[in-house]
Amino acid sequence: MIEAVIFDMDGLLVDSEPAWFRARVDMLDEHGIAWTEADQLAMAGVHTDVWVDALHDKLDGVLPRDAILEEIVGRMVRYYEAGEVPILPGGGEALAACRATYRVGLASGSPHRLIDACVRGACWDGHFEARVSSDEIEHGKPAPDVYLEIMQRMQLAAATTAVVEDSGAGIRSGRAAGAKVVAVPNVHTNPGLEVLALADARLATLHELHATLAEL
Repeated sequence: MIEAVIFDMDGLLVDSEPAWFRARVDMLDEHGIAWTEADQLAMAGVHTDVWVDALHDKLDGVLPRDAILEEIVGRMVRYYEAGEVPILPGGGEALAACRATYRVGLASGSPHRLIDACVRGACWDGHFEARVSSDEIEHGKPAPDVYLEIMQRMQLAAATTAVVEDSGAGIRSGRAAGAKVVAVPNVHTNPGLEVLALADARLATLHELHATLAEL
């Protein structure tokens, strides 16, 4: 029986991948460098250090890593504040339903500044018992660390915890942490059939989540 649900954020609750893509494309374009859809897909769900290093490599050291981080995060905050990062279908409803039935947490690869901007913008301040960013730990997804950390903080057992993810890195992370994994892939982060096979359930949208959790 599931007692707690831990949500990812980017690509699962909010359709932020196009915004991340736009931020990286626009920044690199100012330096005459391309950022492709393949580059973007490789960064889905990863630790902040990983995508900062990728951009740093693309720029061949023209900008220091801290400047790259501030530039991209600053752009993303502006997108959230402007209401340009939409909630994905069923996101709000799934959170409300889970909050009424389970303990709920959030484990994201985004910096805390963006997690806070997202939660404020969506009016989800009271929805999460704990919120953890991969930036707080040594290894981001697909390592299990972020899910192990939030389960420890919330004093949860992996066997009764469900992780809800869209990306391949996130699915692998939840699986490695020993939790049940519900995959809700989207067109931007579709992890492929091999990785989806690692999940305990696969959904088309979050509208199906609450009924699925009752069956795990």
